[in-house]
Amino acid sequence: MKKIGIIGIGGRTGTMFYSELKKSSQVFGIGKEKDVELIKNRKVFIKKGEKEEIFKGDLIKSDEFPKGIDFDFLFFAIKNPVGPAIKYYYQKMKELKMNPPSLLLSQNGIGAGEEALSVLKNIFGKEAERIQIIRISLFNPVDKKTLGDKIYITYSLPIKLAIAKFSGKGDLKEIFKILKGANFEIELIPEKDVKNMEYSKLFLNLIGMASASRNLSLFEGFSKKEVFEEEILALKEYIKVIKKAKGKFLNFRGYPVKFFSLFFSLPILFLLSFRKILGLKIEKGREGKPKDLTEIDYYNGAVVKLGRELKIETPTNKKILERAKLCLSKE
Repeated sequence: MKKIGIIGIGGRTGTMFYSELKKSSQVFGIGKEKDVELIKNRKVFIKKGEKEEIFKGDLIKSDEFPKGIDFDFLFFAIKNPVGPAIKYYYQKMKELKMNPPSLLLSQNGIGAGEEALSVLKNIFGKEAERIQIIRISLFNPVDKKTLGDKIYITYSLPIKLAIAKFSGKGDLKEIFKILKGANFEIELIPEKDVKNMEYSKLFLNLIGMASASRNLSLFEGFSKKEVFEEEILALKEYIKVIKKAKGKFLNFRGYPVKFFSLFFSLPILFLLSFRKILGLKIEKGREGKPKDLTEIDYYNGAVVKLGRELKIETPTNKKILERAKLCLSKE
């Protein structure tokens, strides 16, 4: 049975992936001491529909890593930036003369793969090109709420993913087998389209950020004409940037991003009549999970950065980015 270490245990995606992947592999949850202690003290719960259970498992504190375990995969289920965490864990393995495992990245945005490869090259030199880096796009909304002294991680099944190899040797047969064994619904994306997979997932992530930056739910934002217009203008800027970058949008099962990009390219005046229907449908698909502003630099900020590199103005995304950061500074 393959050994998978999940960095970020106690967090939303790390806990969810651990809970499901234990069906098909030997999984170890790796995280900060406070998160590990919460789990050991039976304070973390998993909710899937009406089913609720205490979360437990094999746990490793970050400073105890790797505890003599030869991992086949390290899954970084943490927020951006991912580089510092990769440096910490892979540097430890190099010092112990351990074989570096394949790397799984589920971060949002369009730069995690490049960041990971750069860090690995600094540690291993040319040998870094042999280490497999796999990008994962997760489509399930995963929520985390604290009630009293208890933490609840909520999600629905089946887990839906798109995966693609970013770099490294070998194919994805092993990880595909593991994910299928855990009953995940998986789309394999060709390596040549890994960047387009990231572009397409970011398109989905951008929807609702203008609303969230105003402390509105997606439906509330779409119901307001001026907010809806800002949502659409931000997407139009992004579509223009990706076209200049020679990228393209992909359709995923249940998420026809290519169609969405064409639809939202239509005149705003035409789209206005659909705004409430769109807001209701999208919010329902996200199961009411609110947008997270803490990664705004990797959402609208990524559009602004790429636009700057390509010499394309992105004033709407810049406005959303600045408003979101102001909102975060007041928390």
